[in-house]
Amino acid sequence: MSLVVDSPLIHRFFVRAEAMPDALMFAVYPRGHHTPAERITWGGMSARVRAIGARLVHAGVQVGDRIAVFAGNRPIWPTLDLAIQSIGAVGVGIYPSSTPGQVDHVLRDSGARWLFTDQRHEAVRLASATASVSTPLPGVVLDTHDTADVGLPLAVTPLHVFADEGVALLMQDRALGRALDARREAIVADTLAALIYTSGSTGEPKGACISHRYLAASAASIAAVLQLGDSDRTLSFLPYSHAAERVFGMCTRLLVGMSSALIEDPTDLFPVAAHFEPTLLGALPRIFERLYEAADVARREGRDPRAAITARVGHRVRLATSGGAALPVAIAETLQQLGLPILGAYGQTEHLCIAMNRPDSPRFDTVGPPMPGTTVRIDDRGELLVRRSALSFDGYWNRPAETRAAFSEDGHWLHTGDLAELLPDGSLRITGRAKELIALSTGRKVPPVPIEAALTASPFIAHAVCHGEGRKYLTALVAPRRDALEAWAAAQGIDLPWVELLRDDRVLELLGGAVADVNSSLARPDRVQRFAVVADEFSSDNGLLTPTFKVIRAAADLRYAAHFEALYGPATDVTAQEVRH
Repeated sequence: MSLVVDSPLIHRFFVRAEAMPDALMFAVYPRGHHTPAERITWGGMSARVRAIGARLVHAGVQVGDRIAVFAGNRPIWPTLDLAIQSIGAVGVGIYPSSTPGQVDHVLRDSGARWLFTDQRHEAVRLASATASVSTPLPGVVLDTHDTADVGLPLAVTPLHVFADEGVALLMQDRALGRALDARREAIVADTLAALIYTSGSTGEPKGACISHRYLAASAASIAAVLQLGDSDRTLSFLPYSHAAERVFGMCTRLLVGMSSALIEDPTDLFPVAAHFEPTLLGALPRIFERLYEAADVARREGRDPRAAITARVGHRVRLATSGGAALPVAIAETLQQLGLPILGAYGQTEHLCIAMNRPDSPRFDTVGPPMPGTTVRIDDRGELLVRRSALSFDGYWNRPAETRAAFSEDGHWLHTGDLAELLPDGSLRITGRAKELIALSTGRKVPPVPIEAALTASPFIAHAVCHGEGRKYLTALVAPRRDALEAWAAAQGIDLPWVELLRDDRVLELLGGAVADVNSSLARPDRVQRFAVVADEFSSDNGLLTPTFKVIRAAADLRYAAHFEALYGPATDVTAQEVRH
């Protein structure tokens, strides 16, 4: 399929806003709201974007300048991103859960000249980050009416004042309006649009250079596979700083004209979905696991499991997509039978649209065939390579050596770092990470990712981390799914506090059975011999998950070093559970 990528999406945005100014673009649901507090039309968004763009140009922002956005899922994000694109500047997203050190790294690495944020309570950590930046930022803009003594070492402007100043400037200076138009018209497909920083699960976050061509081609590829149109409705609740929401989400919506519910707090997802009635649901596996759990509880209580799902996502969802990690096959199959078809997908920041299952022929044990515009091959080491195309990034910001290493010697193929199989029907199956092999002392190299994915397919295991580098055998750390395990325990008549519950023989037997089930499909040297159970919930707040919910293996190894050590100690140690093979 040939993808039309000669027209940047920012051009199409203004054309659409002029053609359908009163159509809904965003229904805004602030934290705790299950009905929209604000409705933003395409025309209204266009006016906001133009005002902020004018104010930035008046402030001296040049083509190619980097502008950072450190904000949650609120109107500030799409508004700023579009305004930045419209003047030929480069948007730099910072995850809202970032630590001061991470903010500092992104600001230093990108050389951002402006910083926009949305929460007053973030100002303290913002101050500690910006205070150490070698070249002070010209300005910080806060999306709040309260800027009293926020402790920042820089001048602060409220966003509404910043935007109002832009409106006034446009009214006073016709030349500024013409300058804005000229900036936008000068943007071509190869113009740099954004720096999207990698999550940092395998090292220091790097800024992936994303062109307008990448944005347009990726959106066209997704829209073609999912057959999307302007009558579709979707939800926006994932961080815009990640490629999935920024490209798969916003750019695809810009291309086809979809409306979206903008959800500030992901915990409000299901009540908002029930109200907004989306036709497309793009989410991470954990969301679908929660739907599966709700359906399972309804079934056990004699209620309709389909009703449990529609009560949470509405009655109009025709398709759902899942990415970021493997969705357990049993969960996907069950939800499909209950009327919620889920298409597994696979991609990376460097090339977002690598593979996706098709609506007419989904397979739950693969990530589907390559996307339109994407060509893949498997090299002699088993690594998945992707041919460089319009959908590929341009390299890492200010990192020429790492950019060269990301591609083959001839520069034509992107190294994904993932091991994969290309099946006879053209589907891809991801089997592990090329650099995440665990080398046992026996010489055996074990890929941990598929084993961990199989373990978390159990409805009672939320996260699993394999261990064994330099050891005789493989072990695993298991973090249970609390809601599911407590519900199971209640059904068994077990009434114990959470920590004591995890020491109960019946619970350990249940979890041990799940590990044994996984072992039954593995070669004997690859099997988990012993496991430990931890009461903690993995999260980005405690440093165990990236903002996109991938386990940070090094952090888990460090935090649970004593647990892993016990797994190679005496068999009587209470923290080390033997697996019955």
